[in-house]
Amino acid sequence: MNAMSANRIVTAAKKMVVFLSDLQRKIRNLNTQWPAICWGRHPSRVHGPAIILFPCSASLVCCGLAGIIAVKGKSKGKIDIDLAGLENRIDAVAMSGLQSCARQTDAVADGYLAGQAVLDSLTKDIRSLKEEARFLALFSDPSARQHLVQLSARLTALLEQEQDLMSKEVGSLDSRAVDVVAARIEMLKDMVWCLDVELAANIERVRELMSGSEAPVADGCVTVFRQINAVLNSIDRLEVRGRDSAGISILFILPAAAFDTLQVELTDENLAAEFEDRMQGEVLGNASISFNHSTAENGDAIVALTMVYKVAAEIGSLGDNIRFLRGQIRKDRILQKITAAPHTFHTVSSHTRWASVGAITEPNCHPVDNTLAGACLKEHPIIHACLNGDIDNYMELKAAVEADGGSIPESITTDTKIIPLQIEKHLQTGVDVAEAFRLAVSDFQGSHAIAMHTDLAPGKFFLAQKGSGQAVFVGLAEDHYMSASEVYGFIEETQRFLKMNGEQVAEGKNGPTQGQIFVLDQRSAGGLSGITAMYYDGTPIELTDDDIKHTEITSRDIDRQDFSHYFLKEISEAPLSVERTLLNRWKVREEDDGQHYAIHLDERVFPPSLEAAFREDRIRRIFFVGQGTAGVAAQACADILKSYLADPTIQLRALKASELSGFELNEGDDDASMADTLVVAISQSGTTTDTNRTVDMVKARGAHTLAIVNRRDSDITFKVDGVLYTSSGRDIEMSVASTKAFYSQIVAGALLGLKVAGIKGRRSSEFLSDQIAELLRIPEHMRSVLALGPSLQKSARRLAATKTYWAAVGSGPNKASADEIRIKLSELCYKTISSDYVEDKKHIDLSSEPLIIVCAAGSRGTVIGDIIKDTAIFKAHKAAPVVIADEGEDRFDPYAEDVFHVPQVSPQFAPILNTLVGHIWGYHAALAIHDGSRFLHEVRESLYTTLDEMADKGLDVYEAVLEKSFREKIAEFYRAFRERRRNVRFPAAITHASDLTLLFKYLSGRLPLTDFELDFGLKGTAKNVIDTLFRVLGESINLMSRPVDAIKHQAKTVTVGTSRISERVEGVLFDSLTDHELDIAQVVNRNVIVMKNIQGVIDHVKGSILYRIDGLGLLGDPTDQTTIKILKKTGILAKLPSRVEKDPVLKGTKRIIVREGNVYIGKGRKDGRSIVVIPATSEDPTDGSRIRYLLLLNIGFKEESPLAVKVKALGGKYEHIKNIVQENSVAWSDGYLEEVPVDDLFGRSAEKLAEGMVERHR
Repeated sequence: MNAMSANRIVTAAKKMVVFLSDLQRKIRNLNTQWPAICWGRHPSRVHGPAIILFPCSASLVCCGLAGIIAVKGKSKGKIDIDLAGLENRIDAVAMSGLQSCARQTDAVADGYLAGQAVLDSLTKDIRSLKEEARFLALFSDPSARQHLVQLSARLTALLEQEQDLMSKEVGSLDSRAVDVVAARIEMLKDMVWCLDVELAANIERVRELMSGSEAPVADGCVTVFRQINAVLNSIDRLEVRGRDSAGISILFILPAAAFDTLQVELTDENLAAEFEDRMQGEVLGNASISFNHSTAENGDAIVALTMVYKVAAEIGSLGDNIRFLRGQIRKDRILQKITAAPHTFHTVSSHTRWASVGAITEPNCHPVDNTLAGACLKEHPIIHACLNGDIDNYMELKAAVEADGGSIPESITTDTKIIPLQIEKHLQTGVDVAEAFRLAVSDFQGSHAIAMHTDLAPGKFFLAQKGSGQAVFVGLAEDHYMSASEVYGFIEETQRFLKMNGEQVAEGKNGPTQGQIFVLDQRSAGGLSGITAMYYDGTPIELTDDDIKHTEITSRDIDRQDFSHYFLKEISEAPLSVERTLLNRWKVREEDDGQHYAIHLDERVFPPSLEAAFREDRIRRIFFVGQGTAGVAAQACADILKSYLADPTIQLRALKASELSGFELNEGDDDASMADTLVVAISQSGTTTDTNRTVDMVKARGAHTLAIVNRRDSDITFKVDGVLYTSSGRDIEMSVASTKAFYSQIVAGALLGLKVAGIKGRRSSEFLSDQIAELLRIPEHMRSVLALGPSLQKSARRLAATKTYWAAVGSGPNKASADEIRIKLSELCYKTISSDYVEDKKHIDLSSEPLIIVCAAGSRGTVIGDIIKDTAIFKAHKAAPVVIADEGEDRFDPYAEDVFHVPQVSPQFAPILNTLVGHIWGYHAALAIHDGSRFLHEVRESLYTTLDEMADKGLDVYEAVLEKSFREKIAEFYRAFRERRRNVRFPAAITHASDLTLLFKYLSGRLPLTDFELDFGLKGTAKNVIDTLFRVLGESINLMSRPVDAIKHQAKTVTVGTSRISERVEGVLFDSLTDHELDIAQVVNRNVIVMKNIQGVIDHVKGSILYRIDGLGLLGDPTDQTTIKILKKTGILAKLPSRVEKDPVLKGTKRIIVREGNVYIGKGRKDGRSIVVIPATSEDPTDGSRIRYLLLLNIGFKEESPLAVKVKALGGKYEHIKNIVQENSVAWSDGYLEEVPVDDLFGRSAEKLAEGMVERHR
């Protein structure tokens, strides 16, 4: 956009503002309410009636950022570690276990495990071992590491001992004492984790990155690899938010003298050529090296080097990409040399993503740099950037780059590329790096989070965040900063952090401004002192200690361990989560008839005021509320309480939180209108907006409020009267699809129900005791269900792909199971799934022949018979029922595809086991569907590789598709694909299955390419067929990919098809096609190759005749009614008479050419002219593969052509001649061809030519 155009736009915008403002003022003067006029505002930020012009909306883009920058001001070098003192304190802790501690609450609080102060100190000292100086000491001292192993073993033994004692004593201990014991056992677990994983395991990972050498190395080298390892660990955890690609950039600043020494070492070890090669090219790819000479602030000459490693893999598993990057780093001898060289600064930036803009390719993988097309990666400033989110005005900014004479390499289609280019553009105006970064990010429209480092600002790391779709955190470790897009990205390094608030609109220098910038400086003492913060308009942000936040979670809480997916890990942890929810919620009471279990919810969970309200019958309404899965749990909890109370005087309902706040409350309600109401809010995170807002609204109306929530100190816990935490209160569900919280929420609801039933006297103490005992057995029942994993996997793999439509059904309490299974299967399998009562299903959509998951376990005897009958009806309508039933229930067997038996429990607890089966089955179903995408991905990657190899050999696309090896590979893929389809390994609804079948047949030569246009609406050129195959493969992969742990993010712009292999069609014959307005797409591929080959012996075209063919049969064959007509004559043929002009019937050689469809080269029968005849199909796709034109060319041969060119031009005729000669007992020599005049060689038949050769050489 030029300056004049920009000025016009600004002027027009100003006029529009003036007009609307004036209109608004005039209407206000008429005392008419007029809405506010807002430009580009988010609707949530606008109050009152308003017109929003160009509203903006937040978009969530699932990607991960991670970076690390060491703090030089805190560097201490290697120090001694007092492991003996650590051991003494561990011994003191071990001597104060539960066995030796008095059972009174105060005694436990003061003395258990030596008291809180000692444990806090011990935890702090163990965590301090991760700091650089102590880490270096441990890394270089095997005996110290062995000592740590012993200390960890000591703590592990203590941990196991205390857990066992607590499980035995929990029923008799005071509840507050149990809380103390449980919390301190968690601290022991954190210590063991820190020693075993965060220290010992990371020491080994660092050593592996350093090629696994045990030889002594410089501390500086260890520090670099320690930080690289920390970033890789971070990205590994962030992959759950996007894993189709990953990249890491390591920037070093070396004194010039150190670089000179490095060059000598590289030369000595034969690495100089590789070093130079990796700087060539215009794209920052895997193993690229960027290089630049510059000058430090003090005037010293310095050299900047960046080592970049990337991987792009649309299909794969969590951890694959990071394993690849680790392998690349470990084997990079040049990196090993650079890290050992003296360097003044180094920073590390990394990224993982779902593709938002651009194909999933290595060039598009972040970070990207400022290199333009035609340049290389050395001797220009280095700017590397990563992006979460979108640059909405990318195309406009890209056009500006091109207007200035630059161009982006064709292989890069990600909008991230514009970030370093825009920074460089502003640098060229003379501003410093920080200002250029600020100006650049201010240019970008859309919600985004950006990370950047550059050799122009050594030791600094730049972060920017704007909008609500992305987040940026800065972890504040003792000796470094660690930026990440999620808390769990930095939690291994520190629990202290800052959170950028780019969503906030603040008053800036020139009015309201939005977007924040942080610049982290290595040359500082760390903490707030090393961070410069500002808004996008340059207004400074003063950071204070109040801005520093703290999290209690550790890397132990979010580690995937050895599970393939977080979802599977969380399902497997569900029994433990339920056990933790039950912990300390019950006690053993001595009564006249023996010991009984009793509910124990202290005043923090169930306040005395609420208990009094129940006892005094002041509670007349109870609402359980939540959203999504929590909303389903609310229904299950309401069903449980309803069964316990059986009190018609109390209205008991479950509602979505948004339904309660939106439709059950009135604007005129006063502050006592809900004084008779208890609202129980259920939330996994405690931050669900709809739920929290509903709690605020009912509190304002006088309602009593409780929360069932997982996360301690979350927003909702400060709003309600009492909190019942599920699990330990610090479970983190990493999978998008929440699972284990659901089971614990139901158990928590049961505890509340038993508490209320006891207070109201609706149930006897014996009943309450029996119910608690049954709840305590639930975890073991859940483990029994988990043991069904292999059979559930087998069922899912067999059935998941067979049905397009799915449903889940349940009756009574089990309707909640059906609802929750529907949610999880929808999230996991990307299907729209219905949830119905069993009895309703036969009246709804059985005509779709769906797969139906029937939740029947726990159903009463009077109901189960009806469910069996309904299942028989499902089967009769060709549905595929999968039934969950009680152990011993075999009446479903004749009607179900599979029956899964679970332990028998009371009906109110049955939703837990039914849902668990559904979750596991859904997980394996998602993997079964995903398996199809993995197969097609491997096919596509193999074809990419094959075509690239052919391109390297100089073959073009027409030659490639006719290569025997290529066609054999296609045939092999087709057989495997057909086998999978036959075994129903692809979803029934995959729309591209038939397309892939056809494409494989076309490319393997089983179908004529002349029919391609009928099937796909494109001419059957080699490039069109290949591109169509890659497009259909890509869409099929996307349709079937099931990432399980994350939401699949659809790329907005993804290019597919061939890129390296070319479609070269040029030369005298192809020029003639163009001259007669015939497209290359009208010539079948095999004829294109023939034309390319015979062009080698043709010098020029003397004249031409273009014929039109009409009256062909339905199959394209000539009939007695087929005619031929001359459309055009040129050259020396223009004035020559033709038989066709007198007799339009197609006959002779031309009829043969039309019937067989092959290019003909020979001599005219009457005049002996050398001719080539090219058949061409119609330009009308409805004509299909019929030959519509013949182009006859009178050619002149070259006087001299190499023998190899003649052989190639002869094609199959060469083999025919050779075979005839050899059959006559004459040894063959290609030299025989040189004895024949070229016009005879191509004009006479193979038989005549061979006879002459035999006569001459017999």
